[in-house]
Amino acid sequence: MIKKTIGIIGPGYHFEKNIIPVLANNSSFKIGGILRNKKKKFKIYKTFNEDKFFKEKFDFVYISCPNKLHERYIIKSLKYGFHVICEKPFVTSDNKLKEILTLSKKKKKLIFESFMYLYHPLFYKLKKLINEKKRGKLRYIVSNFRFPSLNKNNQRYKKKLGGGFFYDAAVYQISVENYLFNNTSINKKKIEQLKIRKKVDLKGYFVIKNKNFNRFYFWGEGQNYTNNIEFFFNNSSIYIDRFFSKLKNQPTYIKIFENNKIKSIEFNSNENHFENMFNEILRNFKKLSFQNHHRKRISNQIKLINTFSSIK
Repeated sequence: MIKKTIGIIGPGYHFEKNIIPVLANNSSFKIGGILRNKKKKFKIYKTFNEDKFFKEKFDFVYISCPNKLHERYIIKSLKYGFHVICEKPFVTSDNKLKEILTLSKKKKKLIFESFMYLYHPLFYKLKKLINEKKRGKLRYIVSNFRFPSLNKNNQRYKKKLGGGFFYDAAVYQISVENYLFNNTSINKKKIEQLKIRKKVDLKGYFVIKNKNFNRFYFWGEGQNYTNNIEFFFNNSSIYIDRFFSKLKNQPTYIKIFENNKIKSIEFNSNENHFENMFNEILRNFKKLSFQNHHRKRISNQIKLINTFSSIK
């Protein structure tokens, strides 16, 4: 099998820690080059300036640069005929969304937003559990994605780079609405929200209220690390620790509380949701149905982000 080449734009800490080990050991991918990399640790790969990078014949690009640059590199990559895999948030506004969607369709190229937690078997199991009628109605959800403050030089604190912890943490919880419940629009009048900010959004919460069930989402920096979600039904509850981000080589559990008992479902510690995501892409990236599905998912995610961003 001929390996698919992938060009990397903006490799940072997340790329180094989680992505490069998967790509380096994947028999179907080959890293063809990196755009403007200054880190010595990536010198085993070719580096290019921007002009030469986009003259290469990559099959894919993986975009891992600051948020503010995503839009520009997505559009340029599509114009040069590359399939696009981009870290979240895909873009921070819908200003160029129509152009991106049109280019993607015209070129028949995949656009894909990387929410890796969706490709862990835990997520598939959760979708089945919440639909089981024996639990009764879903009443409310509580989720926390919070962590200590980072080094102040981190790009998340830099407004000009599109930083902020709303885009780093809250977008995961918004993606639950999109990917788990297929909730494509939320009435602003049904949202209660607080953001604490300096130059960028640092932390906060939002509450979504409707006639079916309520959601309580807490996110941001400067707090104890918590990464969980819990679903409360009439007759039981389902709790997952490390829902959005999982530790390597440690098992993950779904805990079900019902009939005064706790049942734990363990997932193999060797399961790599980053690898699962890339394998899913490789199996399906040429299919128009798969491409259309992800265009729609990205559009919905941006719509939801805009809803929350526009609330003062």
